[in-house]
Amino acid sequence: MNAELQIGSDGAKSQSAWTEHWADERQQSISQRFFSFYRKAVFARTVSYFTSRYFPTQGVFVEAGSGTAETSIRIDKCGGARKLIATDIVQPVLKRCHPVMDSRVCGDIFNMPYADDSVDGIWNVGVMEHFTHEQIDMIMTEFHRILKPGHRIILLWPGADSLPQKMLRFVEFIVNSRGKKEKFSFHPPEISQLKSRKEGHEVLRRNGFRSTHIEYGWRSLMAFKTLVAVKDEN
Repeated sequence: MNAELQIGSDGAKSQSAWTEHWADERQQSISQRFFSFYRKAVFARTVSYFTSRYFPTQGVFVEAGSGTAETSIRIDKCGGARKLIATDIVQPVLKRCHPVMDSRVCGDIFNMPYADDSVDGIWNVGVMEHFTHEQIDMIMTEFHRILKPGHRIILLWPGADSLPQKMLRFVEFIVNSRGKKEKFSFHPPEISQLKSRKEGHEVLRRNGFRSTHIEYGWRSLMAFKTLVAVKDEN
């Protein structure tokens, strides 16, 4: 596997935003410490449930846009039979990646450094919503390329009707109403929150995946819709 960073024009834009987001100073803020706790206490349980249910018990699995991989700390590695790879475009954050991950690869989600049909499962949490619809299709095409036929992707994707998301946007509005020069936000822009199950099915279908499960999000306390889809055998 090639661990060299590969950045296209789209990747360069997202890299800048995420490098700033994962900066040490920002991650020491009260809000980001809370999110870190929440990722480990709530979202990690959600990821554990879906990976245990839908991923095979052995193979190579890639978290595409891993950040610190805190949401992956509860994944059952089946005695080492599951090899977990953290992949992110921000090199410094991989150095802080949780040791549950067996490997750390710095790479561009639009051009992932993996061979065709080489990965047994792909998952991510809170990644897809940061990209345009056109970019999402590019990412899904890349997922389809590297995933083995008959295997699955698991995407935890914030819904537009998510109560936690609405609460965060309200807090951001209150903070920004104070007239600060620099606009405050908890995360880089979430421009493509999932509007409905129908939209989720369509995103998967047009990119060569067959959806097998879409959950509204109660396991993540309504923060994410979970999309599970399979790449059918040729």
